[in-house]
Amino acid sequence: MRTCFVVEDAGWTGAARACADAAALLAARGDEPCLVAPAGSETERVLRDAGLDVVGSGAAGGWMRAAWRLRRVIAARLAEVVVVHGERAHLAAAAATRLAGRGVVLRRVPAGDALILGRDGRLAMRLADAGFVFSHADDVRGMTPPKGALAATLVPPGVAPPSAVATPRPGSSPAAVGAIRPDAPRLAVFTGADRRHETLLVLRTFALLAPRLPRLRMVVVAPTAERDALRLDAAALGVADRVDVRNASASRDVLLAGASLAWVVATSDDAVYAMLDALAEGLWVLAERTPLSARFVEDGTNGTLRHRSGEAEWASVIAAAMGRSGAAEATRAAARAAAARWPRSAAADGWSLALERARDRVRWTA
Repeated sequence: MRTCFVVEDAGWTGAARACADAAALLAARGDEPCLVAPAGSETERVLRDAGLDVVGSGAAGGWMRAAWRLRRVIAARLAEVVVVHGERAHLAAAAATRLAGRGVVLRRVPAGDALILGRDGRLAMRLADAGFVFSHADDVRGMTPPKGALAATLVPPGVAPPSAVATPRPGSSPAAVGAIRPDAPRLAVFTGADRRHETLLVLRTFALLAPRLPRLRMVVVAPTAERDALRLDAAALGVADRVDVRNASASRDVLLAGASLAWVVATSDDAVYAMLDALAEGLWVLAERTPLSARFVEDGTNGTLRHRSGEAEWASVIAAAMGRSGAAEATRAAARAAAARWPRSAAADGWSLALERARDRVRWTA
């Protein structure tokens, strides 16, 4: 089928990655997907670099202008299904398919989120046929499907095994990637938009650890819009020279090169892919205990989950984890076993099922 994935985020996010993965998986199965992304954005660049079919689009104006722009893409690519995130995108896509006289809308609900169908969503349901895609069965429980909607489809996130992406660093062996190395420890931190308070907690924790672990360094993976503020916060705490801020769009082996631990303070799709990447690389994962983090991290086996804690407790947790060098091989094995439960093939199967269900509703009137 011809599927159009609409990515509204200019900066690279977990939702953008979910669409990119879906497009790549469907293309490998013989489908013809394309992606729409903000023209000139980081997201457009990353998608093009991945060899995907990308259409750059303007972002100005309301949902109706977005619908007219998307209508042209639907007509040019003969798209049968449009995949979106969020209410505004749902409404724009529904209007676009109505204007184009063809197509069904699939709205993907970010991992761990509940489906919210407000005024825009209800209007969208009246304009065009639609279905909903979820990442986990827990996200579907308690949801009342809108009248006339396609059956909900589960499309779990997937992660590639380390052999498919890992690039050994000069002077290191593949087995060293992801190993806990107390002689040169490195903490990888994944944050996201609207997580300023949580990121400050991370920096304060690192400042507490810095005197005790003088060789410890920290890599913070953050959205482009958050990086300057993060550097200023690190400087205010006196640890700027030991904090490396990196962009989330970098490859997994670059972001996690030399990491000893991964601390995830992001939420939703950003958190999911951060945890899966870290586990696939054999890293011990630290995260706040939530229903979402508990899907991927088993406390005491492949990571540490804590309810809301202060920097002193987190500092103790990190110091203890850094001392697990004797159990490094068992730690890596447990982490990779957890990641193996989320294969990319399952995501491909989920998307194939979602598109097959949508096929029955596709109407061609022009």
